[in-house]
Order: sequence, then structure tokens, then C-alpha cells
Amino acid sequence: PSHGRSGSYVPIPRRSTLGGDAMRARRSLTLVLALLVALGLPSLVAAAGPEYRIGTDDILAISVYDQKELEQVVTVRPDGKIYLQLIGEIEAAGLTVAELASRLTTQYGRTVRGAQVSVSVREVRSRPVFFPINVVRPGTIQLTQELTVLQALSAVGGAVPTADLESAYVLRGQTRMPVNLQAMLQKGDMSQNVKLQPGDTVVLPNADFVYVQGEVKTPGQVKYTKGLTVTTAIAGAGGFTPLASQRRVRIVRGDGPKKQILNVNVGDIMSDPDSRDVPLMPNDVITVGQRLF
Repeated sequence: PSHGRSGSYVPIPRRSTLGGDAMRARRSLTLVLALLVALGLPSLVAAAGPEYRIGTDDILAISVYDQKELEQVVTVRPDGKIYLQLIGEIEAAGLTVAELASRLTTQYGRTVRGAQVSVSVREVRSRPVFFPINVVRPGTIQLTQELTVLQALSAVGGAVPTADLESAYVLRGQTRMPVNLQAMLQKGDMSQNVKLQPGDTVVLPNADFVYVQGEVKTPGQVKYTKGLTVTTAIAGAGGFTPLASQRRVRIVRGDGPKKQILNVNVGDIMSDPDSRDVPLMPNDVITVGQRLF
């Protein structure tokens, strides 16, 4: 069928539904993150377990049984040491809570008869992972256990609607590792669901958009994803109004001397199983005309 275009395009097969891959991936991501929250993952991130090894900037609470004057809250210095009354400097970084408590019991035992020392991690600060933008709660979480990208994303509330799930990445030093969240959830490709390390930054870029106006139910921007077509974009804008002409759809691409105008008969695309849909590009403007009476 003819699309009556004044520009050119490369056609692709029409999708069987108008929901779009992006919408399905968004729903899948929401379900996965909700399940992780239900399993109590954020609480696991907050507390240091028995295998946790103390690091620089961690805040420790030290107490000696029946010696209230020796209770201290200290921060592990950049050199890995802490300073305590009666003992002075002692190495803390790299030890578990139990190992440090054992060493301190030995040290305090030299001046305090029958010393029993307890150590707790008041606040973990040495194993940060950063989520700077496009998540519900941007900021820093601490890795007190092994976490993947999806698990950590749950701990910060998930992605916001304007995040580009396909183009997410983990920045580790000078290395940029792609983590296509949409491929993970839509295709089950967990090869990019990397295990995070302290110091990682997880970036969800801002998504590109196309703009749908005219005779659609909810005019406005629709998030661009790879493979987005004119029919899926119109569906993302709520579909046609009763006054819409499916034959009078115009796509404006670019501006200035390079501007293209494509006139598309969406009615033919939707009614003919063998017809081919029109792929979109970021910032395309789709206008749905009104029926002529």
C-alpha cells in the first residue's frame, strides 16, 4: 500500500500490537524491582553482616564491658587506622568486626582486667555505589554484600520514566560497561547484569523523545527506543481520537534545509498484515490530522 510520502524512509515489519517494547520493558522492570523490594533487599544493603570487612571512612562504635568511660564512636582514617583511649592507634581496615573486637580485647586486657570489647559498624561509608540521575532516590548506596545492577537499582527505588533503559551503563574507573536494562527484562539477557564493585557509578541517561500531536488522546512526548515506529508512537500517545484521520498522518524530521516531511497512511499499515511500519528517529514530530467531513 502507498503511504503517500513526500520524503523517504526505510520500512520495517509492522508489530502485531501497539504496546511497544519500551512499555513491556517498563512493566517488567517495575515487577522485578517490586519483587526485590518485597524480598527485603534494601534492608540487606543497609546493614553490615559478619563477613563484612571494615574500610576507610566507616564509622565504628567501640565499647568495653562495664567501662562506660571507654565507649567511643570513631571514624576509620584514610590510613586504615583508628585512635582509641588507652590503646592509641590500631589498624582497623580490612578486618571483620569480630577480628577487630578480638584484637581490641587483647589490647585493652593489658590495662583493664577481664576486658570484653564489642565492636559494631555504626555506618558503612567505604563501599559506595553512585546513582547520580534518573532514579527515584538518586545518591549513594553502600555495598555491604554482593549486588547486581538490578538489585542495586531496586535499592534506589528503580528508574524514573524519563530514563533511557537501553543506554544505561556502569562507569568503573575509566571503563564504561553497557547494561541494557531493556534487553535484560524483555529478552532475559542477564549477561549485562554485572556485579557491582565499590566506587562504581550507575548511569541511566536521559531518554530521547518523539512528539505526537493532533488527533490523539494524550498529545505530548513519547519516549524513543530503538525500533519505535509511527504506530507504536501513536499508541503511546493514547491512540486516535474519534475525529482522527488515520490516512492523514505527517512526520516532520529535522529542521532547516534538511527538514523531511513524510506523509503516512497509518490506516493501511494497521489493516494490512503485510504492510510495513515506518521507523522513527529521535525528535520526530508526528501530527495526526482530522477527518475531512
